[in-house]
Amino acid sequence: MIEYRLYNLPDTLRLILEEAEAFVGEEEFKGVTTYLIYSEDDISDMLTDFKIKFESKTTEETGWQEKWKEFIKEDWLTDNVYFVFEKDKVFEDNRKTLYINPSLAFGTGTHPTTQIASRLLEEVCYSNTVLDVGTGSGILAILASISQAHHVDAFDIDPMTLSNCLENISNNQCSNIKAWTGNIKDIQIQYDVVCANIISSVLISIKEDIEKLSKKYIIYSGILTSEYDKVLPILKNTGWEEDKKIIVQDWAGVRLKRC
Repeated sequence: MIEYRLYNLPDTLRLILEEAEAFVGEEEFKGVTTYLIYSEDDISDMLTDFKIKFESKTTEETGWQEKWKEFIKEDWLTDNVYFVFEKDKVFEDNRKTLYINPSLAFGTGTHPTTQIASRLLEEVCYSNTVLDVGTGSGILAILASISQAHHVDAFDIDPMTLSNCLENISNNQCSNIKAWTGNIKDIQIQYDVVCANIISSVLISIKEDIEKLSKKYIIYSGILTSEYDKVLPILKNTGWEEDKKIIVQDWAGVRLKRC
């Protein structure tokens, strides 16, 4: 893991970094904002291309993970579900909560694409079977479970995500979720709802697999608003219609319904 410290962050570069799953945090001291970028990959050339001065250093896991946790804040995942990072936290209004143990690369609910996917998914979970593609922390699978899905399967190609995902499933007491490491092409059964919150290039590459696996709904999230009009016609094949679209900041997601 590499930490980059810079004092200027153009919006275009921020979007590129977020799409590449780098973490962007901010620190402010005496009116000066410092941007901290945590990335698994070396992005020095990218920063140089943007003519941005920066400092970088390799950090130990405990170092960047604790620093990263300083930036994340609890928030509403949907209008009905509030995500927290403190186990067994109770609110006076008895709001429905979803607990996530933060893990940098795997998703916490703070990113707009996760919130978009959650809002599109929550409305179609009841009594349905759900597949969460690229589950990461398991947050969308857990949301589906507490939104009364009949059964939820969740998988990710990255084996490093599994322990965090299983921990979060257990902590939320979601007994109807099965999670594993694997590839979408290995799945042989169909689901009522298939949800994929991944960058648009990956969504396009697996859309045929997703269509085969879904009986009722497909949810795609992770599309930049600037790309939406170009990407949607690729994702929406014959036999599917646009059911609902949500935009949060510079990101968009769509729910497709089988005709």
